[in-house]
Amino acid sequence: PGSSRHSPRSRFLLAGHTALTLRRKIEAQRAVNPSALKNTIRDTLSTRFRWLLGPALLLLIFTLLNSMETGGTIASNVETKKDEIVVVVISDTHDDIQGVELIRSKLSKEKISADVVLCPGDITTMPNKDHTKLPDGKETKDFATRAQKLLKSLSSIPSNPQAVYWIPGNHDPLSFFPESNLENHVDIPGVNVHGRVVELAPQLLLGGFGGCSEAIEDGKEVWGAYPYRNKQMEDKLKPLEKAIEDSVKSENSMLLMTHSGPHLSSTTHVTGVDPNRLTMPGCRSHVINSGSPAVSTLVSSDTVQKACIMALHGHTHQGMGLARIGGVPVLNPGSTLHGGNFGVIRLRRRGKGTNGVISRPWQVAETRLLSFERPESR
Repeated sequence: PGSSRHSPRSRFLLAGHTALTLRRKIEAQRAVNPSALKNTIRDTLSTRFRWLLGPALLLLIFTLLNSMETGGTIASNVETKKDEIVVVVISDTHDDIQGVELIRSKLSKEKISADVVLCPGDITTMPNKDHTKLPDGKETKDFATRAQKLLKSLSSIPSNPQAVYWIPGNHDPLSFFPESNLENHVDIPGVNVHGRVVELAPQLLLGGFGGCSEAIEDGKEVWGAYPYRNKQMEDKLKPLEKAIEDSVKSENSMLLMTHSGPHLSSTTHVTGVDPNRLTMPGCRSHVINSGSPAVSTLVSSDTVQKACIMALHGHTHQGMGLARIGGVPVLNPGSTLHGGNFGVIRLRRRGKGTNGVISRPWQVAETRLLSFERPESR
């Protein structure tokens, strides 16, 4: 009925506005609650704007819908023709927006142009007493708002502001874990990759899993788990492992990003007296192992060993550095707040070898651990 009241030109403009509105809704919900995307799109199509959408636009929308199911692969936010990608890894920011700005300044001085930013969790500082007594709804919304501001700051680093991928840590709201079915009352920027696999670039995937296992010192638990204990994490990681298996069949390379690192890696071991200070002299009588045996099992699996070019994690501030599990390098960039640390990875697309076969289309060309100095510490 609306076609009699609008000229072809006005119908075209309205259709464009509708598509833009729908895109904004998708971007807002994509990281918060991927399972709600279908309802968002279908609700929009059932409104009075439905008559504006031509067959081509409808086809485009439903193609996008099918590619954005929970656990599915999200389209890349990186320029697809690039043969080299610069990934900046910024972890355990704990609301440190000043630190993010200093990282951006450091990158500029080093003439490093970021294509992607990865954040392995602890975006904010939500307290978890015994990791069981969580804040009330009002406090949780406050910490979600803090995380929103921090991620918005991170989006100023890559050339495409949408190319920020993150997972929740043990100091982030429970609503950041999609399986909690808790609503986020604020729009969270970036792409939450907890529990799924997304595409960073053609033949380059990213798998993610947030939260942390319990930390052990001298046989005793010293830091609690959140939101899953290691035994629960083993079961929760199975769908991700299956998604990785399905995704890497067609000769893909992948990065794996977790908050709690693999317990077999030295990057999850706290050997210093102060868990938050890298340079304080002295060693602990007993090492705190803050890594996850379940994550170690995942990294040690045949599928991950064959396809993963690097495993990234945060959580262990004092464990900053590089290690290796089997053929997979492990990177802990350290904490932005506690030490002013971050990492830069340069990925390069490989050419065909002498036998014409490419087992890993992308490889790590360079890994750097960088730090910044705060003005007040000079």
